[in-house]
Amino acid sequence: MSWTNSLFLRLSPLVLPYLVLFCGGVLLTICQSVGVLTPLPHAGGALDAYARILVDRSFFASFAFSLGVAAVSAFLAVTAGTILAYRVWQLPGKLSTAALVYKIPLILPHIAVAFVILVFWGQSGILASAAHSVGLIQSMNEFPNFLYSGWGIGMVLAYTLKGTPFAMILAMALLTRFDTRQIQTASMLGASGLRIFYSIVLPRLAPAMHTGFIILFLYNFGAFDIPFILSESRPGMLSIHVYNLYFKHDLARRPEAMAILTIMFGFAVLFIIVYSRVVRRLESGVRKL
Repeated sequence: MSWTNSLFLRLSPLVLPYLVLFCGGVLLTICQSVGVLTPLPHAGGALDAYARILVDRSFFASFAFSLGVAAVSAFLAVTAGTILAYRVWQLPGKLSTAALVYKIPLILPHIAVAFVILVFWGQSGILASAAHSVGLIQSMNEFPNFLYSGWGIGMVLAYTLKGTPFAMILAMALLTRFDTRQIQTASMLGASGLRIFYSIVLPRLAPAMHTGFIILFLYNFGAFDIPFILSESRPGMLSIHVYNLYFKHDLARRPEAMAILTIMFGFAVLFIIVYSRVVRRLESGVRKL
């Protein structure tokens, strides 16, 4: 018992903030979603908020839209990050050191990246101004409305720009421990560069790619900062939907916002479990072959 108490005391600087901030926040969210500890007395049933959500078409539209934006942006970031990491890893020493500029987007806040995309791709942005200067368009309104076209292109661009360096760091961590003799042997046997990448390098980078995809997908799915700048009104991201319910409606609808947050949290846990099991089965199948 004394050993257990000593271990708990050593871990308390990490465990206590986790229990109070994260677990406490999740517990409060779940409680308010069923009408407990709400700002106003809840007169309905415990699942009234969930019932109202499940008959709301805008919720399902936002959910599907959030899934699409998160999946596409995470896939593009992981794909670009893996390929770029491999190319940087192949560079000579001096050039690979200079290539560390790819980490710059990591130090930028997400909202700053959103403004970068807005400044470049907006109808009054840099690209539109350049197109107008060379005579490609006569007015700013003729420039394609990429950011607010209803497809979430602006958010995909921002999330990809922000997530690519993160995926590169995960891939570079594995590439630094990679045995280059495998590549040299395959090259001597006549394998092309593309074949070497797909057959030798890519399987070694798969763990980093799966980890990066899970992290980026779940963050993009529930983030608020970039959608606040670049999201369309309809359909909107779920985070914006929750924000509107929480701050722009009366307190009686707050359980609905908390119910959506609870559903998002449950979906995140379920996604991690299912994705990990699918990847594990695929990897075991490859090893059997």
